[in-house]
Parts: sequence; C-alpha cells; structure tokens
Amino acid sequence: MPSLSVASVIEKNSIGSNTPWLVLLDIEVVDPSSGVIVEVLNIARNNEDVDFNGVTYSRGAFDIELKSDAGSQSQISLSVKDMSRAVQARMQEYGGGVGFNVTVYVVNSGALDQPPEVAEYFQVTAAQAQEYIAQFTLGAENALSYTFPRRRQTHDYCQWRYKDPDTCAYSGGLATCDLTLNGANGCRAHSNERNFGAFPGIDTQMVRYG
Repeated sequence: MPSLSVASVIEKNSIGSNTPWLVLLDIEVVDPSSGVIVEVLNIARNNEDVDFNGVTYSRGAFDIELKSDAGSQSQISLSVKDMSRAVQARMQEYGGGVGFNVTVYVVNSGALDQPPEVAEYFQVTAAQAQEYIAQFTLGAENALSYTFPRRRQTHDYCQWRYKDPDTCAYSGGLATCDLTLNGANGCRAHSNERNFGAFPGIDTQMVRYG
C-alpha cells in the first residue's frame, strides 16, 4: 500500500511560494463487465475550475486521509462532496465504484503548463455513498486485474474518451457521443469516423485482443 504525502508536499513547497498548490482528482469510471474506461471525472479541490494538461477540472470539494492503525494495513480514504450526485450515478451504474481508477495530482497554480509535483495512482477497493458524500477506500493498482493487452478490439464500441485531444480529437459543437460508428449520435454523425476507436472490419461474432 503506497503512502500519500499530498499535504507534506504542499507544505514543503509553500516556503517562498507566492502561488497556491492545488490538488486535482481523476476518477476513471470503469465498466466491470468489459474493463473499459467509459468516462473520466475531473475534479479540482478549488473554488473555481482549473485547466491543467489540456483538461478542465471542475471545481469541487474532496478530502483525502491516510489512516494507519497499529497492527493493521494503512488505508487511504477519499471523500468526495457530490451535491449533484454525478459520482453516485456512475457508482450505481458501474458496479458500485469498486475497480474505478483514481489519480491524485498536486500542481502549482502558477505553472499549470508544467508536470505535476506529485502524481499518485490508486484503485478503489471499497465504496459507499451516503446523502451527498461518495466515499472510496483506495489501494494500490492491482496489476493482476488488468486485461492484457490492455485494449480490447471491438467491432462497434469506441474506446476513446469523448473529445480527448489525443485520441477522439473531436472539437465540434455536439455535446455528447453514443460511442458507436453509425449510431444516430455516433462518429459518422460527428464527421469524425477517421478517429473512431474501434475496429469495424473485424468479425462481429468475435472479440479480439491486441
């Protein structure tokens, strides 16, 4: 189990710094039936949105706590204030949230074009939701749980994150995509079939890995 040193890093770097340090959160929503990342929730512990590394992190509130009791394994607890219940909706749809991937970044607000000071990677090992709080217990990513090769080759289900500049690359005005090639709100409807993240040429009765 890794230790989380976000607070100590911020304190260490605050000496002589005129800019605040921000904590950012990526929650990768994983479909447990396929292992595919269907969405990434980006949250900044801040009172306004933060643009970092080409991604807009929505302002929000969350707390991270390292619990270490004598005679037991240390646990990292993540509590996300979820007033819109957006996180809880994803938990309900995708296996309760267990297996989601979580990345924590510490960045300098005055150098958002630079790499993060800290990047910590975890996997959700337990999750619960109560009222407007989504609570996750974080553990080290389990390498044995990964599909290998990581990318599943499917006939008509795009695996890219919508509007990701490095994969999907769609920058038009449509707000959503149904992640198909020929669907009513799919890749052709976006005139973006050249970046379709699946393999329409493979046999529809088979799933290949590669």
